[in-house]
Amino acid sequence: MVNNKFVEDLFEKQIVQDEALNEIPLHSGVSQRDGEFLQKIVLDNKFKNTLEIGCAYGVSSLYICAASSQNEGYHHTIIDAFHRDWKNIGILNLKRAGFTSFELIEKLSELALPQLLEKNKKYDFAFIDGWHTFDHVMVDFFYVNRMLEVGGVIAFHDMDMPSQNKLFRYILNYPCYEFLDSVKYASTSKTLNVRIKEALFVLPLKLLSKIVPSRSRYELISDKVLKSDVELGLNGTVLAIRKTKEDVRDWTWYENF
Repeated sequence: MVNNKFVEDLFEKQIVQDEALNEIPLHSGVSQRDGEFLQKIVLDNKFKNTLEIGCAYGVSSLYICAASSQNEGYHHTIIDAFHRDWKNIGILNLKRAGFTSFELIEKLSELALPQLLEKNKKYDFAFIDGWHTFDHVMVDFFYVNRMLEVGGVIAFHDMDMPSQNKLFRYILNYPCYEFLDSVKYASTSKTLNVRIKEALFVLPLKLLSKIVPSRSRYELISDKVLKSDVELGLNGTVLAIRKTKEDVRDWTWYENF
């Protein structure tokens, strides 16, 4: 793993600094476990053309750049229309950590992404952590998918949110993607709650679903029973999927989710 002392110091002190060196509590961003997960993916795959939606204090950006900067010609693109609301600290942190090959696009992602696609931009890694409604993340994914190289990886944050969980159930049906890995809950109580729910409710209903005609299963039984979070790898905080081939779905393609 790359030595990322700047990030380690941020977590140890739990503060960030604005341009005037005013100290602000580190209250937003990925956790150390999540950041190391992203860093390992980029590092192991030697990804160097990376994209990120949402920046805040730049913690995830630091992890991504720490890995991609190991490769000559690396470049990181950040889309964040609200960066000034975070006192530009994300970009300041990247500069303070010594990274230079990055750009900030201060536009809403639904406006910036189509423009990047029109310029034929290509990426081998993307981290989507912007506005978290189902439709907005779907739009982000739609455009990122069009620009992602085969073999590339997309990671999503906060997959335990209902809007995110539902969307990932849809995306995991895509024939051109495969589940790569996820960051499971660090809390043993959360993991235990998931296991208890599986044993008491999900497994009995799953057995019942076997006698229901396949056409009616998604109408009568919750998708969380037919495909549990544990089975899909959605019992955690960050999800990563890999693009295995070009997206050539038929215009009528659809799968239940």
